[in-house]
Amino acid sequence: MHIRTRFTSAEIGSLRPWAIARATTAACLLAGLLTAGQVVAGERQPLEEIREAVRAHAEASLSAEGNGSVEVGRIDSRLRLARCEEPLETFDPPGRSGSQRSTVGVRCDFPSPWTLYVSVRVEMLKEVYAAARTIPRGGRIGEEDITRVEMDVNRMTRGYFTSPEQLLGMESQRALREGDIITASRVGAPQLVERGQTVLITAENGSTRISMNGEALQSGALGDRIRVRNSSSERVVEGEIVADSRVRVSF
Repeated sequence: MHIRTRFTSAEIGSLRPWAIARATTAACLLAGLLTAGQVVAGERQPLEEIREAVRAHAEASLSAEGNGSVEVGRIDSRLRLARCEEPLETFDPPGRSGSQRSTVGVRCDFPSPWTLYVSVRVEMLKEVYAAARTIPRGGRIGEEDITRVEMDVNRMTRGYFTSPEQLLGMESQRALREGDIITASRVGAPQLVERGQTVLITAENGSTRISMNGEALQSGALGDRIRVRNSSSERVVEGEIVADSRVRVSF
């Protein structure tokens, strides 16, 4: 449909009064439609503002935990959300984990309530420890065995170590190759007592302390409780491993 809104002087002179009024009314209606369209477009929530709100939310948690980057997922350009007259509210959806890919919720309450979920990809970089050389199974970990490397910890679902104090003196549960990231499943407290080993049993009761030899009936690490047999009385008791080849019992 085409509506003429401009006329020459000759055309206007030839028009009857009712035709002039009709043309003027049509022009006013068209101008009103264009203006209304501009208002409606102006009331839509800019998608870029949503993206920036999501990015700010994800980066806030990132800065608290380490260095990294945030990549906001695609937002459908066909969305027509009412413009929010209050600051956009962002939140973590229930059940969200600290995985590499996650979701941020965006909510508006006024004037037209709406909620949108936007995917984000978070890369979180931290210095973690890896094997500096091959460590055989059962090997005690020393300073020369570990080195720091920077990794995206959101990819590391099996855990990691961030301080040498957590590792030094630990024992490898399996052989580690140079460059392998050290995880909790790959190391453990060293075995201070082996089954069948001769141990020193210390019995304590207040200020009274008695020591005797015994045989370990179980293997264990520092702090473990194991059964031991008194070599003299053949009595079996349970005690706590307190040092290499030493078990403490109470009586």
